[in-house]
Amino acid sequence: MNLVIKRAKVSKTFQVAIICLLMSIETFIGSIEIRNPLMLASGVLGTTYSTLQRAYKAGLGAVITKSIGPRSRSGNPNPSVFALHEIRSLINSVGLANPGYQTFRQDIEQLVKSETPTVVSIFGENQTEFSEVLDGLKDLNILGFELNLSCPNTEKGGSQIGTDTEAVYSIVKALKSKTNLPLWVKLTPNVSDIIEIADAAVKGGCDAIVAINTLKAMVIDIQTKQPILGFKRGGLSGSAIKPIGIRYIYDLYENFREKIPLIGVGGIYKGEDVVEYLLAGATAVEIGSAIGVAYPENIIRTITMKIKKYMKEHDYSSIGEITGGAHR
Repeated sequence: MNLVIKRAKVSKTFQVAIICLLMSIETFIGSIEIRNPLMLASGVLGTTYSTLQRAYKAGLGAVITKSIGPRSRSGNPNPSVFALHEIRSLINSVGLANPGYQTFRQDIEQLVKSETPTVVSIFGENQTEFSEVLDGLKDLNILGFELNLSCPNTEKGGSQIGTDTEAVYSIVKALKSKTNLPLWVKLTPNVSDIIEIADAAVKGGCDAIVAINTLKAMVIDIQTKQPILGFKRGGLSGSAIKPIGIRYIYDLYENFREKIPLIGVGGIYKGEDVVEYLLAGATAVEIGSAIGVAYPENIIRTITMKIKKYMKEHDYSSIGEITGGAHR
């Protein structure tokens, strides 16, 4: 008798697992369709063809490259990354280190040939530099561009632009006139009114809003009595900023609804985190710190299965049905 019951339980569990495996979790970000809502966030893992392709093969829906500028840049002095293990977070001051778009173009071309859905993150210190990078890469068969208007670890560009509504509007509008490829704008949380900045980007013609980039942060060694990072100041990512990211996505959705797709970033380590961002109003998410400290294949597989399990338990048939659920 007990054996029969155990077999029945195993059979039911097996059926649920099969249903989850077969369940589709494709999502749309405007006109772009990807196989699931998980993307690699722009960061240290997106600097080469091999790391980007591995991330996609691990199960992500798409990848976003490291931010690429008009010329080679060494970034800030080391140490540039400090782990806060107790809160599953990182502080970094990498400072937009990159080889420049002309060199990195070769890696992007390889990604395109390998059919890896790729969004290229670009930055510049002004509109002219943004235009140069976009003009040098817009002929490639990529999904689109993510405009980094939010990095806190530079003295020029980055969040210095992303806190200025006029600069955001003019840059987005100018770049939109140069390409038919989608333009996503990544916002900084280090502002008094993120809605005002997002509105400028939307009016400029962007195709999606990405929120959020890292928060301004700092760590000090109490023995040496000196800042630990070489640049002294850095940006905080990881679990510590998830509630902030959720709040911003929620507020953005309340203001824009279906007018513009939202992509949530910050502190995603498990499937429940993704669902929370979707309920707040995101159509997709980007994962950074979590993939940097674990085997991407394992964490992506686990997150994907959790999302599917949640959808089955709550009778959702698509990712779109979850988006904005906390507002209904």
